[in-house]
Amino acid sequence: MAGKCQSEAGVPREMEEEQAEFHTLVPEFLKCFLGDHVYPEQMDCQSRERECQLVQDLVSRIMARVHECNVELFTGEAILVGSQAQDLHVRTESSSSDYDFLAPIQYNTNLILMGSLYSKLYTPKGLLPVWDSLKPGVPVYRWGNKVVVDYNKLIMRDLFERKTVDVDLTEEDIKTINDRQLQIWKNSVDPYSVMTELWECVQEALAEGNIRLENTVGITPISPAVQLSAEVDGRAVSIDLVPTIRNKVDMSMDWPQQDLKWLSDWWDREQGTEQRKPTWNIMEIYKTGTDLVAKNSYWRLTFSLAETQLLKDIDADGGCRQKALRVLKQINMEKWVLRYGKVLTSYHLKMVLFWASDLNPETENWATVLDSLGTLLKVLEFSLEKRNLPSYFLPSMNFFDWHRSEEENSLKNLVLEVLRLEVRLMRCSPERYLQLSYDLAKPQGPGPFIQRARELDEFRRKHQKDFEKFKHLKEEKQPGQGAASLFFAQHRHLGSCLQLNVLR
Repeated sequence: MAGKCQSEAGVPREMEEEQAEFHTLVPEFLKCFLGDHVYPEQMDCQSRERECQLVQDLVSRIMARVHECNVELFTGEAILVGSQAQDLHVRTESSSSDYDFLAPIQYNTNLILMGSLYSKLYTPKGLLPVWDSLKPGVPVYRWGNKVVVDYNKLIMRDLFERKTVDVDLTEEDIKTINDRQLQIWKNSVDPYSVMTELWECVQEALAEGNIRLENTVGITPISPAVQLSAEVDGRAVSIDLVPTIRNKVDMSMDWPQQDLKWLSDWWDREQGTEQRKPTWNIMEIYKTGTDLVAKNSYWRLTFSLAETQLLKDIDADGGCRQKALRVLKQINMEKWVLRYGKVLTSYHLKMVLFWASDLNPETENWATVLDSLGTLLKVLEFSLEKRNLPSYFLPSMNFFDWHRSEEENSLKNLVLEVLRLEVRLMRCSPERYLQLSYDLAKPQGPGPFIQRARELDEFRRKHQKDFEKFKHLKEEKQPGQGAASLFFAQHRHLGSCLQLNVLR
């Protein structure tokens, strides 16, 4: 992509004349779009702060009850993370405001990250043992974003550390191994069981607490979070509670020094040009650390607090990164997801922001919303073209690399391709793309935008049935994804949900 059909400024030559015609109108149009379509509550800071405070007060009361329900497991804390904590939340006209909370649990055993696994072992487990005798801690491995323990290796290590002479296993040794395996299953922290316990404690907290309840849908035990629906200050909100183990795994010290040569096509530079580093405070991000969240049968790494820390100063240079990201999130939610299904998520777009900021730290790339959109779209288009969007904190993980059926992978690749065409068209002219998408104006005259719009429309028509089939497959999977949801499906007779109404 880099260097092809582009001027010295990195803009395709065929687009230069077209951009000049509307360049002076774009800032005003984008300002209006942010106000009218990235909904007004985004601009009403006082209203948003009030809603956020009411939600946090509600969740604090619920988690205090959860703590009373199981003092040994839950700390009673609730930590706001995600788009609400990062000032990146957007909503569609019919959607609720989403709030994500970490719900820390008690876990006092130290973990020692030994390295990464690139293939599945015969004996790794997602359960984390609670052994005070293991000094200095439990050795764990990273498998993707999962944290696993090789229990056979762990038991043998513990056994041989006790043997001083004979390394051959005796009958007594074998009995000890069997006893230890049984002890593991009884005492380990199982993410599935913890999620189940949180769900049951939340139900108890709502049933016995002084929170006013309605008689319709409201609490859904969908892995990887306990989800609550509520009405707060007259607005619909959705609340996710995720069991979390805090401060047990350090961030890799290799993270900011990672070799990015393999990503060199993501930016337009002459060979040998020195790559500037972004300005965010690396040590503050390290201090924030990495946490573990329960998801199905594994504890998985989460960088949500590190992301919040990184985003605090991302526009300290006066840039418009976050405004541009909100525009993309709004387009994705209102147009792309509805048309093609949920392949590209808000989290993916946040990863695009991190990579684009890392690869293009210069202030001029982010000076206006238009500049910022162009920088984000360049990285997003390339990611879709290469079917490769790495996690910013774990670059070996590719969010576009699915391991599903051949049919589903084929359909997903068609969606990635049509999204690439959407992004290519938007990159050609953000103003005209938004006008076209929201039926604000019809594009006129010849030029690359009209040509690309036709190519996109032709691809849509050709694969419309495929897009509908893909959306249907995704919808079929939603109710039964993961082991936890199988358990919860058996308990729907308890009542689907409870809806909360927080009074003013």
